[in-house]
Amino acid sequence: MTDPKRQTLTERRAEELRMNIALTARDLFVAEGHTAVTVERICEIVGINPRTFHRHFPVKEDVLMPLLRRSERVILQGLEDAPDDADPVEVLTAALTTELNRRQVPEYDHQIMTLIVNTPQYRLRFVEWCEGLSEAVTRFLARYYELDADPFLRELPALLVIQTMRHALIRWVRSGGSDDFGDIERWDARGLRLALSGLTRLPR
Repeated sequence: MTDPKRQTLTERRAEELRMNIALTARDLFVAEGHTAVTVERICEIVGINPRTFHRHFPVKEDVLMPLLRRSERVILQGLEDAPDDADPVEVLTAALTTELNRRQVPEYDHQIMTLIVNTPQYRLRFVEWCEGLSEAVTRFLARYYELDADPFLRELPALLVIQTMRHALIRWVRSGGSDDFGDIERWDARGLRLALSGLTRLPR
């Protein structure tokens, strides 16, 4: 992945605080079984005041975004590190499930994903985050496939990839979740092969 601009100490501390707030909110949501936990309660545990919270998160529903951005960095790194002779479907499947497999806490992840999927404000942010991956996925696909010059058609395969990922996660949530993430990987792999089957591979 392209190295980001070097952070200042202030920026790094702010990012660490946002992640601490996000992790605290996530843990409270799972412990309570709902997302109605108040900002004040989150702040009490983190040791900040509500004004500080809202400086980093204008509305409470933004509080899980640092976790999604962390997942995004993992996904993009997996795509950028892929060799040119790799199977793009295998690379995508691995990248989309790397963080889940790294954490290896399916029951906990199932609980938080259930809350995200079933709470409209959080689901909307999840959908928006997913769609934000399209540019990077398009760049990745362009390394392996002939993509159309028309911007609409060029971006469409990436959107199908993202929809496949989202559909697999939501299906996993609604099916009750498995003891591991094998179902997600299997659905991703099968769905991605179907979604990309109409594209022509570039010669190697």
